[in-house]
Amino acid sequence: MLSIKNLNFSFSPQIRVLKNLDFQIEKGEFTAILGESGSGKSSLLKLIYGLEDADLGEIYFQNEIIRGPKFNLIPGHPKMKFVPQEFDLLDYVTVAENVGKYLSNFNLPLKKENIENALDVVRLLDFKNDFPNQLSGGQRQRVSIARALAANPELLLLDEPYSHLDQPLKIEIRKSIRNWAKETNSTLIITTHDMQDALEYSDKIIILKDGEIIQTDTPENLRKTPANEYVAALLGEYSIITAKEMSNLFQIEIPIDKKAIVFPDEIEVSEEGTEFEIKDLRFQGRDYLVEAVNESLSLKFYLVHFPSNELIKLKIRNYRLV
Repeated sequence: MLSIKNLNFSFSPQIRVLKNLDFQIEKGEFTAILGESGSGKSSLLKLIYGLEDADLGEIYFQNEIIRGPKFNLIPGHPKMKFVPQEFDLLDYVTVAENVGKYLSNFNLPLKKENIENALDVVRLLDFKNDFPNQLSGGQRQRVSIARALAANPELLLLDEPYSHLDQPLKIEIRKSIRNWAKETNSTLIITTHDMQDALEYSDKIIILKDGEIIQTDTPENLRKTPANEYVAALLGEYSIITAKEMSNLFQIEIPIDKKAIVFPDEIEVSEEGTEFEIKDLRFQGRDYLVEAVNESLSLKFYLVHFPSNELIKLKIRNYRLV
């Protein structure tokens, strides 16, 4: 459905934002673009939608080349919708009128149905007669998303769509939008620097760093085989262990020029393990995230119960090399 070929973009000759991007997205796929702030995520969405002009390379949507404002009087593709981080709502009309802003008046009953369905997806149907200036930042963000959903786009582009939502609502809205996309067979691309936004509902994750694609894979494969420490860091808590430390502390031999990435659930308490001293722990609701040290090595792992003393023996159950 979407094909990106050798895409390059810059704000000036000195500031290159995207470098030689190549990837494809199939119809109905849920893709997350994950990366730290400034990695080029927002610029990529704007290029796909046609709000910016690429320096080099091509973007094809359903075999049609996408061009930016240099070639189009009205930027943006009619079969796509893009929700930026700025809400761009009209405060002098109701929430429902904002959501229906770009919908045709030819069939008013259908327009009303589309508006209410979209507001129901983002859990704001009860607010349809309110005005945006009466809403919180998170509610305004959801109105912006609903306005895009109401148009039933074939490709929906969401830039940091959950950044203003509290955690319980974020979980609910993520699931609701995912269900909407599956029911309508719409293709969805979101940008985020929150690994939970990417891991839980994505079919594919594209990792960006400094405008370049570092790795593209399913959430499961990314966690099993991150390309480097940067990718592992985006996927949550982790520990990194040198070849010397693996050998001396755990009697595990790895190539001297490699390091082991270990996630907290891959470290277990064992009487046969190596002794570490607990330095920090954080209660997370279901368990504790614990940090323990042995000389210069620090390991992060989970404990279900509060530790009985400061010394604990640890064993590595799984790891991957970078």
